[in-house]
Amino acid sequence: MEDKQQKSILAFIRRYDTVFAFLTLEIIALTAFGIGGVTGIKILEILGFFVGLFAFPFIRNHYSNEDIKKNLFFLIPFGVLSVLMGFSAFYVRYYGMNLTGIVYMLLTALGTIGFFLLGFSVDKNKAAKKEYILYALLGGLALYCVIVGLYSLIRYGFFYAAQYRGMFYYYKGVFFPVDTETKMLLGFEFTEVSLKYGSIAGIILASSGAGLFALSPKNDRRKFIILSSFALIGLLYLLVIPYVAGLVFVLLAYAFGFLYTMVRKVLAGKDNAKKNVHEISKWVFYILIGLVAIGVVLFLTEPWFGLISKLCNAVFGRVPGFIANTLAVTNDVFYNGAADLHRFNLTSFLFGYHANYLDPHMTRFFPLNVLWQNGVLAFLLLVYVVMYALKNSRDYLAKGEDDLHFRLSVIAMMGALFLYICFYSDELPLPHTPNEFMPLSQSNYIFVLVFLFGLSYTPNRAKEESVHE
Repeated sequence: MEDKQQKSILAFIRRYDTVFAFLTLEIIALTAFGIGGVTGIKILEILGFFVGLFAFPFIRNHYSNEDIKKNLFFLIPFGVLSVLMGFSAFYVRYYGMNLTGIVYMLLTALGTIGFFLLGFSVDKNKAAKKEYILYALLGGLALYCVIVGLYSLIRYGFFYAAQYRGMFYYYKGVFFPVDTETKMLLGFEFTEVSLKYGSIAGIILASSGAGLFALSPKNDRRKFIILSSFALIGLLYLLVIPYVAGLVFVLLAYAFGFLYTMVRKVLAGKDNAKKNVHEISKWVFYILIGLVAIGVVLFLTEPWFGLISKLCNAVFGRVPGFIANTLAVTNDVFYNGAADLHRFNLTSFLFGYHANYLDPHMTRFFPLNVLWQNGVLAFLLLVYVVMYALKNSRDYLAKGEDDLHFRLSVIAMMGALFLYICFYSDELPLPHTPNEFMPLSQSNYIFVLVFLFGLSYTPNRAKEESVHE
């Protein structure tokens, strides 16, 4: 029975390997570009799920049942998180319990799972060249940056953000820096969009340049030129605005790429030194887990003990307004908003805030927005998945079979994107229509992030001989 099943899988792979390689390339390029706005992303979520699901035989051909069981420690929490990111009390109230609302929530959950499978199945398909998949992703981001960037330079010249208050305009899924005169000439229905939201594509694209530190312009000329060209487009996109906050995260990605390649060169051939560095990295990781755990506990117990408020009063003599507004998120989670303050609400605690209006405590921190939108369960699972992803990234850089420049580019893009939205999330980016909610958890950028995570995922193996040749 097992032999028959294996033959069936191999026949499927031989017949459809090129088809799935092409579909993966197309889907990730269109997702990176963000084609079609909200409707386009929903269509891509459907495609991402079904292509990822039907690409599962490529994964199954490389891993045994024992291998899969070894990874359930991550796969189950990630699957539950994906469901909770789509379905929550907040989104039930926001979309409504009608067919459209249920489909929207379902697509978010399925799309998250699908894009992870899509990324993870790439190197299991011999017809899919990971380098080309990466170029497709970067190409989608670059096309977006070129269209918006060239228009901006032609119309306004350099440093137009200073002239137009750092705002983009949104039209059919694309963000343009357009003034009132141009809106009237073109006759389009433009909506002003914050710079924080409109610059994410440039940050991801520019961060890919971290992989250049592992490439030689002489020995890998073609790859060096291609990757540097993509990174330069993203960098110029941010420079001509200019968007300093985005450039900071790009520089952090480059600093990481430079330091990692330098350390590898210094440790080459020094086994004892490598072991010491590995031990140090493990302890740094454990310390980071401890700090994150302390932060989570302090934040979630703030309504009862007020330790963060007491610390602020001790240091600043008051609780700054920015911190107070951020801490107010706990009221939404524990008490379902100020109206029900001090009456614990189990539904909002588990599944998110669900009042009749958008919460006024929208923060600039993506994890905290997940907390009030999706509940404590989703928030804790997100923290767990992020910590697991951090460990996986370390393993991928150290043990991955891909070229080092590829690994560095993928990890740098993931890190820059996630860190950026952790501090500069903007889910109400339309100043003149403040109720126009654009959740990052349902944006094309999150699906790019999940795809990159799948691309870099290094699973635990039960036995080496479990691999099917």
